[in-house]
Amino acid sequence: MNLEKSEPKCIIISAGHFVPMEIPIGEEDMVIACDAGFIYAEQLGILPDLIVGDFDSMSEAGALAMRSLREISESDPDRIVKLNVKKDDTDTLMAVKIALSKGYRKFMLYGSLGGQRMDHSIANLQTLLFIKHNGGTGYIIEENRIVLIAENETVRFHRGNSGMISIFSVSEVSKGVTIRGLMYSLEDGELRNDFPLGVSNEFIIDEEAEITVREGTLLITADM
Repeated sequence: MNLEKSEPKCIIISAGHFVPMEIPIGEEDMVIACDAGFIYAEQLGILPDLIVGDFDSMSEAGALAMRSLREISESDPDRIVKLNVKKDDTDTLMAVKIALSKGYRKFMLYGSLGGQRMDHSIANLQTLLFIKHNGGTGYIIEENRIVLIAENETVRFHRGNSGMISIFSVSEVSKGVTIRGLMYSLEDGELRNDFPLGVSNEFIIDEEAEITVREGTLLITADM
């Protein structure tokens, strides 16, 4: 899997668990910080193109973060998108919608899992599906982990990966599932959303991994 293609991408930094890491940013990329994800961006020396949120988690982060946000709001108000606390969209989903409206179709989501809110982790997994259903491709990126959706398609991971990979059916039944190049293979099988058959597979370091689903939706988590 090559995540460094030249296609412009939207990088979204949210307020979940985050380990500082290098985030490659191209000239045509867009960076959006969601709420307290702005603090993570500051830690990395990144000034987001947009800062989106109702800023409930930002206020919990302390006065220093709020002061920095106020300074940006005063000097560059167009960089701030203030949301109502009472809303249907999460901050991350709203960031995705903004980027989709600007033509972005590739998304890298950081700080999207963990933290104090399990419900937001689940919401961000659903956001990957929203991206897929709106013509895009999304990845949740952590220090040594990637999470993605595969729907009626083939996903490949290049040689050299090691670690665990798990494959779950999001749809009730995913048909025509073929898994090759991993420790445990499957040929034209089925995965169901009530039985975790695809959990805890393993990369084979000198083989390209290939996961195909002919009909259905898979959630793939890879620890590499």
